[in-house]
Amino acid sequence: MEPQKINLNFLEVTPQEFSFTIYRKLYNGNELSVEYFMYSLPETIGDDEFVNYIVSFVPEEGFEEFLCKSKINTYLTLKILNNWLLERLKQIGIDVSIGEKFYDRRIDFTLIHHARGEEKISLNPYYFKEQDKLGFLVDFFFKSNPGEKLDKKILQLSLALGIDGRSNKNYYSDHYHKIQSFIQTVIRKIGYFNVDSSPITISENLISLETSTLAKKVFRFKNEQTDLNQFNGVRKFGAFQEISEKVKYVFIFEDKFKSFANNLFFSLIGKTNPGTFSGLKQFFNLTFGNDLVHRIALKNYSPEEVKKVSEEVIEYRNANHDYKIIAIFLEPNRFEEIPSSMSPYYLFKFYLTKENIPVQVVRDDITNNANALKWSTSNIALQIFSKLGGIPWKLKPSHNECLILGIGSSLERREDGSIKKYFAYSVCLDSAGIYKKLDVLSEESTKEQFLLKLSTNLIDLFSTPEFKKYKKCALHISESVTKEAISTIQKSLLKINDVEFKVLKINVRNQFFGYSNHNTYVPYESSFIKLAHNEYLIWFDGLIQGKENVYQKVGNPIHIKFLNSPASNNSNNDIEYIQDAINLSGANWRGFNSRQTPISIYYAKIVADYTVAFSNFEDFDKSHFSNNLPWFL
Repeated sequence: MEPQKINLNFLEVTPQEFSFTIYRKLYNGNELSVEYFMYSLPETIGDDEFVNYIVSFVPEEGFEEFLCKSKINTYLTLKILNNWLLERLKQIGIDVSIGEKFYDRRIDFTLIHHARGEEKISLNPYYFKEQDKLGFLVDFFFKSNPGEKLDKKILQLSLALGIDGRSNKNYYSDHYHKIQSFIQTVIRKIGYFNVDSSPITISENLISLETSTLAKKVFRFKNEQTDLNQFNGVRKFGAFQEISEKVKYVFIFEDKFKSFANNLFFSLIGKTNPGTFSGLKQFFNLTFGNDLVHRIALKNYSPEEVKKVSEEVIEYRNANHDYKIIAIFLEPNRFEEIPSSMSPYYLFKFYLTKENIPVQVVRDDITNNANALKWSTSNIALQIFSKLGGIPWKLKPSHNECLILGIGSSLERREDGSIKKYFAYSVCLDSAGIYKKLDVLSEESTKEQFLLKLSTNLIDLFSTPEFKKYKKCALHISESVTKEAISTIQKSLLKINDVEFKVLKINVRNQFFGYSNHNTYVPYESSFIKLAHNEYLIWFDGLIQGKENVYQKVGNPIHIKFLNSPASNNSNNDIEYIQDAINLSGANWRGFNSRQTPISIYYAKIVADYTVAFSNFEDFDKSHFSNNLPWFL
């Protein structure tokens, strides 16, 4: 396959080399005032040594004038580009909004006003390190009015849904045309802006880049048979590891949902839509029938009734100790209007997970119609199978004996909005995508305490016999941690086990986008662009070679940054760790064909969110939820 090209959402400026005047004095270590900023600069142009200066953009007493070149300190240059572009916009009468923080350089333009919000385009000064180019990232988004609830109309305006109300298969082309409309109107109107006496123009063309491609995800099934598709692989070969124990199913529902229960039963047994799901027995070799189903009636959704029914489930489990038990709760809706401590959803999960009884929740308001049940039954069955301990598939890993730790965190806030506790959970996986265990990493009141506890607990984990065999470790996180925390973990792991250690910040929500030259504008799955020596933009989701039809919304690219890779690092080594990350996006047992987010990040975030809800219950004990079954699916 010849190299594909992607048009990145980056507009370079011309010229790239220019000069501008600033005013500076040496930084003496005192606290900065809001009027001044600190940048590293050479004493004289051409010097290799940089020192910290306080910088002003206007003349100030005690400050020296300094003529700075555009590539000396690109962070400073980006701020200069931002300032002078804002001056030009003011001059030609274009209204924009800007961030309140100094480091937020984004400029937002309004394209179209709607009753419920505004279509917007953002311009954000950016230095593209790999290409050594200055310019602006350009992106589309919809900003809803304060108080608006997320619904079908908002999702359509955000381009997530199409005009037919379904997943927007034209998401990339719609996005692209919004950007082009902005370029042809606003960018052309701007024309140029001056940085001191240098006229700067913004390109009207997105930068075109050749991409590299990672290996396709290869799934392993029964008897090590392989396929490129999870559903087809299980259907043809069977699950990688089946459930050997006998299973009984406890259905929990109100009398008025008997019809829904019957519909779900016949769909799971494979009678309703055998073409889309042939049944638990046929598909997963998991016995399912009338003789294995027990119903417990639910009178109402009060906490007292939910606790009573949960106790009945536990009694049923104790009376059937030769069977594995799973509870299937038919829920009318998600009860979003009540606190989590009163929610039957969280209460059932809390009471039964503590007893190692998995819970499958199926919602009436989104599943109880013929079409929805037809397409969701296979995913419901997948979750049931996985929660009972089955392994539907493994992946062919890039690394063998590599442990991947996904860190997810959530906040519990006080009524005034201040942070009460940080909750952090680690989901431990191997590079084949097999769930190993779940650990509470910390439950602290400040981020500093959280990071300190994080270091200690990771070291303790690698000291245990179960994990001593691993010679490589990748830490997947969704937020930055300090260099000091990374250094502490790395040094300690070297002392314990000589472990090669990588820290990957995986950012699902980022400022990058890109468009292929295909008529769908969608890049191919597994293609990537190198943004800097330690940064990559990857399409975990996308077109499949030879099957270029798009049936639903394709996700945005994922930004990955190695937080502990020096500039001299061999990038081939990084690619192997990225390959493992993209493999893990196919290890999601919540649904077939889930390909967007690595489960290392996705699972850990789900569990951390559960913990915030569970922490409000009186007898909450975090150790009850650290087990080797994926109860959170």
